Amino acid sequence: MTLAHSKKAIYELLERGFDGQKLSKVVSVFIVLLIIANVTAVIIESYQPIGAKYATEFKLFNIFSVIIFTIEYVARVWVSTESLAAKGMSPLKARLKYMLTSAALIDLLAIAPFYLSFIIAIDLRYLRMLRVLRLLKLTHYFKGLRLFGNILKQELPNIGAAFLIMIVLVIFSATIIYNVEHEAQPEVFDSIPSAIWWSVVTMTTVGYGDVTPITFMGKLIATFIMLLGVGVVALPAAMLAAKFGEELRERKKYLEIEIEAALQDGDINDNERLTIEQLSDSMGITESELEELIAQYREKRARSVTCPHCGNDIEVLK
Repeated sequence: MTLAHSKKAIYELLERGFDGQKLSKVVSVFIVLLIIANVTAVIIESYQPIGAKYATEFKLFNIFSVIIFTIEYVARVWVSTESLAAKGMSPLKARLKYMLTSAALIDLLAIAPFYLSFIIAIDLRYLRMLRVLRLLKLTHYFKGLRLFGNILKQELPNIGAAFLIMIVLVIFSATIIYNVEHEAQPEVFDSIPSAIWWSVVTMTTVGYGDVTPITFMGKLIATFIMLLGVGVVALPAAMLAAKFGEELRERKKYLEIEIEAALQDGDINDNERLTIEQLSDSMGITESELEELIAQYREKRARSVTCPHCGNDIEVLK
């Protein structure tokens, strides 16, 4: 097998994931389980009796994981020239472009702290926190996470506005409750920052009960704040849910339009294939589902004839 064929085979192995052949699925399952095992190890290791007893085993497992993740990262950078998006680019430019993508930066973040620890002193606690970020590597294998990330990015200004409203209400309610309750409970509501804790747990309807108003006016204000919190705190989640459904419908509609347009000449070229694959990938549609959808449109087009008057396709009923 030539180097070009080997590169193509590795690209298919890594990029197709659960949609690829049997070996690709096995590799994907192995990497996903390794990511989960890494996070589990970080959690268990933090428990001092176990962490101290099996410190060597945890260290060796981390080294093994870093080796695997490093091989995966280097392999993905090497084969990135095989993607349709890299067509027409020089190998260096294609690889640099891939290395600046969010997926590649996440992969780098998963291994960089380990190597940096040999150059600069990094607190073990921070290393553990950075190892938990390896969970983000799951976006390679679960396409729905990518869609959610894209939607979160798009809705960031609106979500930011919702959080700003929440912050204003928290500070406003904390200031009011401090002035109302300070004389009755000077040791509990000793300052506005202390009242902010009460305001947050009240607005989020958590209500730990460690700080509560005892005056009539304080309880009345708390009632309104709790009712207000139910709507305000749920607002970002409702916005994301609505946008998620809307985005899926829009992308599916656009995907169908792109497939129909690509099949106008009876065939799908490389640029059209790239656009269609990127759209389907962002929607979490598997390769087999995409091929089935294309086949349906091919069949639909084969059953249609062109109207001599308007030029539109008319489906022939069988």
